[in-house]
Amino acid sequence: MGRPEKPIRTLNPNLMMLATYLRETRAEAGITYADLAARTRHLYSATTLQRAASGERIPRLEVVEAYVLACGPRSTERARRLWRQARSYEHGANYTNAPRPRLVESAADLRAALRATYHKAGAMPLREMERRAGLGRLPRTTVRRMLGGTTMLDQEQLRSFLTVCDVPERDHQDWLDAWTRVWKRSTVDELHERKLMDEMTVRLTTPAAKAISRQLMGRPPSVKQFNIRRTLSRIDELNEDTTRVG
Repeated sequence: MGRPEKPIRTLNPNLMMLATYLRETRAEAGITYADLAARTRHLYSATTLQRAASGERIPRLEVVEAYVLACGPRSTERARRLWRQARSYEHGANYTNAPRPRLVESAADLRAALRATYHKAGAMPLREMERRAGLGRLPRTTVRRMLGGTTMLDQEQLRSFLTVCDVPERDHQDWLDAWTRVWKRSTVDELHERKLMDEMTVRLTTPAAKAISRQLMGRPPSVKQFNIRRTLSRIDELNEDTTRVG
């Protein structure tokens, strides 16, 4: 079986559990790291596999999965769960305040909930997420923009995101319902804003009113709608004053 492995030393308790689990799995199989590498058809070297169980750093998920499967027919679920927990601990992100899918009401809520899911799932490298989802299903650039708050996944991308993040399929419908609520609300808000803008355009009959309208450009939609309503009444006052002067 070769030389004894060095003791696991890490400040990450979840990485400690992952490394220990990998070592125990190999010990139960009674094989060396050279045997392990051969069982992966040398996709991963004995050195790479030994390093995965060293506890020095968190290995790539694909290496963890290959390690466990090479030890014999068994599920990789426990190894994936330990990997996710080790990654989440290392990133140190606290997303406990993110809303659950059934409480999501806005695009900001949904993005916050998805970011929390991403980090709870171990903040997997986006290139690896893209690979696992399948060609074209979950572009890493789209996920990066979503996590950054500048875009939203479409429904099929959301399904792929949830699958890659190991969200149980029984919970997918709650997420899809949340997505639908956000989409409907965004559509209604956009139509309402457009109606208000059209109404304001009709009333722009004086230079002063035009100056006020220019101040609204570039504002966030919610702020813009509030200011549009307030500005409409102000424009009416200006137009009345102009009529009296004329």
